[in-house]
Amino acid sequence: MRIIQALFNSHLVRMLSTSRIACLLYRSVSPIVQKQARGLAVCGGDVQLGLELFRSTDKPSSIPSSLHHSPLSSVPVLRLKPANHWLSIRIFTMAMAKLSMLLAGAAGVSAYIAAPAGGYGQAPLGSITPSKYQCDLPPVLDPTGDGLPSANELFSSKSARDQQIKRLQAIVQVPSVSYDDLRDVGDDDRWAPFYKLHDVLKETFPVVHKRAKLEKVNTLGLLYTIKGSDESLKPVLLMAHQDVVPVADPSTWTYPPFDAVYDGEYIWGRGVSDDKNSLTAVLSAFESLLSNSDWVPKRTFVLAFGFDEECSGFRGAGKIAPLLKERYGKDSFAAILDEGGLGLQEVGNTLYVLPAVSEKGHIDIFFELDVVGGHSSIPFPHTGIGIIAEIITELESHPFKASLIEDGPVHNHLKCQARYSPEAYPDLTKLVQHGDLEGITHFLVRAGRNTQYIVQTSQAVDVINGGQKMNAMPEKTVLGVNYRVAHQNSLAEVQHNAVRRVRNIIKKYGLTLKPYPGDDEYQKYVGGLESEEEVESSHEVIDYKGTLILSTNGKSHPSPISPTSGAAWDVFAGTVRHTFAFDNGTVVPTGEIMTGNTDTRHYIGLSDNIWRFTPDRYHAENNIHTIDEHAKVDGHIEMLKFYYNFVRNFDAAKF
Repeated sequence: MRIIQALFNSHLVRMLSTSRIACLLYRSVSPIVQKQARGLAVCGGDVQLGLELFRSTDKPSSIPSSLHHSPLSSVPVLRLKPANHWLSIRIFTMAMAKLSMLLAGAAGVSAYIAAPAGGYGQAPLGSITPSKYQCDLPPVLDPTGDGLPSANELFSSKSARDQQIKRLQAIVQVPSVSYDDLRDVGDDDRWAPFYKLHDVLKETFPVVHKRAKLEKVNTLGLLYTIKGSDESLKPVLLMAHQDVVPVADPSTWTYPPFDAVYDGEYIWGRGVSDDKNSLTAVLSAFESLLSNSDWVPKRTFVLAFGFDEECSGFRGAGKIAPLLKERYGKDSFAAILDEGGLGLQEVGNTLYVLPAVSEKGHIDIFFELDVVGGHSSIPFPHTGIGIIAEIITELESHPFKASLIEDGPVHNHLKCQARYSPEAYPDLTKLVQHGDLEGITHFLVRAGRNTQYIVQTSQAVDVINGGQKMNAMPEKTVLGVNYRVAHQNSLAEVQHNAVRRVRNIIKKYGLTLKPYPGDDEYQKYVGGLESEEEVESSHEVIDYKGTLILSTNGKSHPSPISPTSGAAWDVFAGTVRHTFAFDNGTVVPTGEIMTGNTDTRHYIGLSDNIWRFTPDRYHAENNIHTIDEHAKVDGHIEMLKFYYNFVRNFDAAKF
């Protein structure tokens, strides 16, 4: 083992990229390993070596400690399988002996195996540097210095609980539904419930409506301003949305969706969790603060409540945000807090609080195919629907590649977990400690969709329309595909991927392709690409006299990543640690990435510190957007306490 250790510490091996080491190892050990291992990956280019090792009866303790701590542990392409997959020391020794013989003569071919300029994008052996992010926790921030009653004193009594139940019920009982096909405010009667909701808010929170300045933006958007005494302090923006998603079939619900029934533990109703829980808690916190004559805010607080977040927010937040940008200017807010995040996750005696410090991009791509129609008794080999089906197959056969961004929010979250809960997922902890980004990525992908699509651009075929009647071939077929774009990809890259995927189909059916007419951003992207080789069709071309038009809707880029350090983060994280503290446990706030989108997309540029966080530990269990949506009252009270502490701590901050 000492020889092996010395070999992998040698200067020669340090010069080789991990992919080259993999190739050398493959070529040297394949005759040995293939006889006893279950499988061996083919080595070529940047393809990594993977050894599916045979299952051994040896216990982990039987492996020499020198193997555990050898430089091999930091090489991504030579990962030892966890738990019960162990490499036979006999095979390992034989393989290393053969590899050492191979490397002994490597000086003569060093020019061939040396990494090209710029490297291969992988770290050489032994060169992994420790991350700067160590997940140190900011101090717990208890806002007792302002002399106000604590959150526990105000909101833990039965009377306070009963009051919050009544408030939340009254707001949920208003069916403020936003539909995808709503026309502008004033041109569609379905906006009427929002006027009723405004009346309910005024009745429920009289002090807020008396002491705060209220502006109505685009008629239904609500913008409250609580003016602070110190204009040198940047304001803080708190957000929520008034609208809820439609109910498909009320008869499938346990309770009528707009009755807001309280069963002694939960309130049931559409929007009770998304997002009237937050809306009620934010306004309740300010109702309590503004009712106390001792509270004179130094910092200005702005509350912005859109009314069409469930339809991308262009009429609500999309109108409020420009007003704030004009009024206050760029980077004018100390922080912005909206709904969202990955919730609160308890692992042993550690509670991980996961606000989203960024969210994925979003783009919908539509494929509109127009072809010649005709009588179904003498059809073409494929109708327009058949061609679209072929496009779907091509798209779904080529998903985007998952990739973990080094020192990004997901990576940093896992570093926190490796530090504070190392035994919870020991295999993952080892990958994190060794800096194995690819191994971590594979772990997240295998763990399930919830983790997979944090690190991968998603692609979902959601809509297909075509055909007018039986016995008539469809002349127009429209396909809609939804993409949530990961940070390693751009919107234009996703758009161009769709173009590349349909090229052979276009040629096969003699179609005319019109990609994204009028989209200057895409055309600029394509103009910077090298020309791509044409793909020859292996099929006879049939002239369908057709045109395929690609277009987009709802474009939003992956958002900037807000820092998880600095004065603003310390106040936020310190408030989290105080509010959610529990006996003999540790509260760890750390950033994450949202796969969905919030109204914050419209407020980019107003602050570097944008957090999407619903402070409800039961949020993931609440049946959001589906039958029987509900919210636990205990969780709602905890949310109220958080907002109350958040406002007080930011008001006391000096930055």
